[in-house]
Amino acid sequence: MDVSSEIKELIARQCAVDEAEVVAEAHLQDDLGADSMGLMILAEAIGKQYGIEILIDDLVDIKNVGELVKLVEARVSSK
Repeated sequence: MDVSSEIKELIARQCAVDEAEVVAEAHLQDDLGADSMGLMILAEAIGKQYGIEILIDDLVDIKNVGELVKLVEARVSSK
């Protein structure tokens, strides 16, 4: 499974939405309903899965799922 698919699966599980709704253009808060607690849990889950640090501020500043995938890929490749 690639990073994009894994991130989408994590988001779907944390936001309690169907994975089909988790598309690159979907905004974590506006489209997928993630609240601040959900973002915090998602940041922790991503960090744990990939051994990287993702802060809640990183997720608040991200416009959509596609940007989150790029951020994770960049942090994984630089560790």
